[in-house]
Amino acid sequence: MSAEAAPVVADAAAPEGMYYRVAGNDGVEFKVSELAIQQSETLNRLVTTMCYTAEDVEKKDAIPIENIDGATLKLVFEWCEHHKGEAIPEDDDSVPKNVVIPEFDAKLMEIDNEQLFNLICAANYLNIKQLLNVSCKKVANMAKGKSPEEMRILFEIPTDEEDEAAEKAAKEAEEKAANEAAEKKDTSDKDAAKEEVAEKVDEKDVQGPSDSA
Repeated sequence: MSAEAAPVVADAAAPEGMYYRVAGNDGVEFKVSELAIQQSETLNRLVTTMCYTAEDVEKKDAIPIENIDGATLKLVFEWCEHHKGEAIPEDDDSVPKNVVIPEFDAKLMEIDNEQLFNLICAANYLNIKQLLNVSCKKVANMAKGKSPEEMRILFEIPTDEEDEAAEKAAKEAEEKAANEAAEKKDTSDKDAAKEEVAEKVDEKDVQGPSDSA
């Protein structure tokens, strides 16, 4: 589906009052309430700088988020809508963080590891502090009490041998592509040379034999 034809995805609870249209890198659009947007320091700063009005929301294109897909944004905005109006935690590394995962958040994060990783990256990119806190806490809880080998399997971390094999395969693929490109260029150069010779022969045929003295 093209970005132009992408549907607008409604949130679980329809946003009231002022809202903004935000689109993922796959063109899927979301309507997000103003209070929910405030949970993201990145988006809140953006819409404040742009001085959006209610009329602008309908007239202008959706705000693009180039490196987050629609599936991940859906989780992000569900979280933001649920927690809209809540205080945003301060950045203070001197105070130990005692993060407790609320029931709603725990349910939201019943997803596979890849989706969880994408959610953490999105929370970090959009600067949604509390979502980043709880999603990282989820990973910490998953790793708690596990051996390095168990964590490697859980988080699908490749071994040194697998890393070496992947690097070797990538290098071989790169060399193969370079060789194919060189062969293609050589063939192209030969074809061009043949065409040049053929054109010269045709010119001589058209001109005919030169007159003898």
